[in-house]
Amino acid sequence: MSLNKPTAAVSSTVEITSNSSVLINISSVFNLLSSLLDLIAVVICFFFLSLIIYRLIHTHLHHSHVVVNVPLLLSINILCLISVKSILQLIHVSIPTMEKDFHIGTIFEETFYCRFRSYLLWASIGQLYWNYVLLAFFHFARVIHPKRLCLHRPSLYLFIFIPLQSSVELVGNLPVLFLFDGTHLLPNEAYCSLVLRPFYILIYVSTIGFFIPYGLLCTFNVWIGREIRQSTTRVLRERNQRDYLVIRRMLMNSLILCGVTVPYFVLYVKGVLQNRFDTMIYRVQWLSSSLSSCLFSLSLPLITTQLRDLLKSYRTTAVKDQI
Repeated sequence: MSLNKPTAAVSSTVEITSNSSVLINISSVFNLLSSLLDLIAVVICFFFLSLIIYRLIHTHLHHSHVVVNVPLLLSINILCLISVKSILQLIHVSIPTMEKDFHIGTIFEETFYCRFRSYLLWASIGQLYWNYVLLAFFHFARVIHPKRLCLHRPSLYLFIFIPLQSSVELVGNLPVLFLFDGTHLLPNEAYCSLVLRPFYILIYVSTIGFFIPYGLLCTFNVWIGREIRQSTTRVLRERNQRDYLVIRRMLMNSLILCGVTVPYFVLYVKGVLQNRFDTMIYRVQWLSSSLSSCLFSLSLPLITTQLRDLLKSYRTTAVKDQI
């Protein structure tokens, strides 16, 4: 019997080590997938931006009037934000995590610069949803206040609304960095991020970056739907219907993006119940974030008519060149 006890202990140790090794390998794969998705999102955004710039230059050279309406302007802003967010995530999260996973000799320390990068990353995520709100507000203004042309001018959004929206998200996240002290170097990770306890920090960031913007989207959707039912003419009803459909698509996109984060919240609840958060929860978190970036960029032509028309004209030109 005395010989069996050490054998059982060794067997248990080997099993734990084997399970830990498998978990680390899966976590590494998740991080590589996250990096790949971020790179794909950046490529998609750069393609869309290059296409927009090319068409604007082409139109200008042919002495035509260059029209940049509000939806296209906000789409450009969203594409730039997705690119910045994806590059930030690569630099701040994915690359240091690769260095740690593959045992590249790097010392990871908690510095203010590390915490500040985390603050910028989380702020950029929230700004994507707030830009959706600006796009929804434009369609809301076209339906509810069609005669107030000042609300339809691109200059108003470029010089006032976009900077104001960015300031709201940046200032709104400052308490996490300075007041709540909620950003630190995570245990067994190579980067700083939001700590998962106390839970009110995550709730606060989610409220500022998602719940408030999504609530505004729902409000605009209900208001426009009511306005459509009260429309008296067929032409007005059809025009309002187009704006209504755009906001409905934005709501559906937001719901899909929210659905992507379900695995993370399942692991989060499990971690709270077990009073332990392992590496996997952070890898799933950033994999969900990278997948959301791809979905954000791919779904943009569905809600921006001018961008969709640019893509159609590009395909038509490509087919003619092949012929």
